[in-house]
Amino acid sequence: MLIVVEGISAVGKTTWASRYGPMVVDEISGNPPENSSVAAAGQYWSERHSERWQLGLALEQGQKIVCFDTDPLKIHYSWCLWQIGEGSREAWMATVESSRELIVQKRLGFADQILFLERSEEEVRLQRANDITRRRGNFETNVRLCKPLRHWYQMLETLSPGSVVFKANQATDPAPTHLRADRYNLQLFDALINAADCHPANLVF
Repeated sequence: MLIVVEGISAVGKTTWASRYGPMVVDEISGNPPENSSVAAAGQYWSERHSERWQLGLALEQGQKIVCFDTDPLKIHYSWCLWQIGEGSREAWMATVESSRELIVQKRLGFADQILFLERSEEEVRLQRANDITRRRGNFETNVRLCKPLRHWYQMLETLSPGSVVFKANQATDPAPTHLRADRYNLQLFDALINAADCHPANLVF
């Protein structure tokens, strides 16, 4: 089973991911080459996310549960940046197009379930202040992503019920239960992209 622990910076993703055993696929670091085109940057990130997905699949062969610290299908990030005025539709679509091709190739896909963590802004700011082990670059931007990020996963849950557990950190038993029949569902992918693209104006904060 492949699960994702998702939420904004300092919400507790890394701590929660470790609750499901040693098989945690962490976020990636790095950046595309300098002066990359929008299309090249989108391809770069999609390939890096594909590497995480494939690592998760390999680990799943010998483990009951593999947990991703943030979604490997990370098309939501550039969309959220666009919603808060820090990105563009062009950049988002570049990631969408390259990610879709990787789904066709079954090199990237939908995790079985998303555990979405939610805390107040005051709580995440306190967590950041108390955690001296992590730098948390772009923290202020990440705080602003809270509402569009939640909306993204609300759209996914509407299209594929059972996919997302909201406020998972407040649940008495947040154990993942949803097994996805088709992790490479292009119909679901296209419906999610269409839903996100049709309602951007309502989400600018």
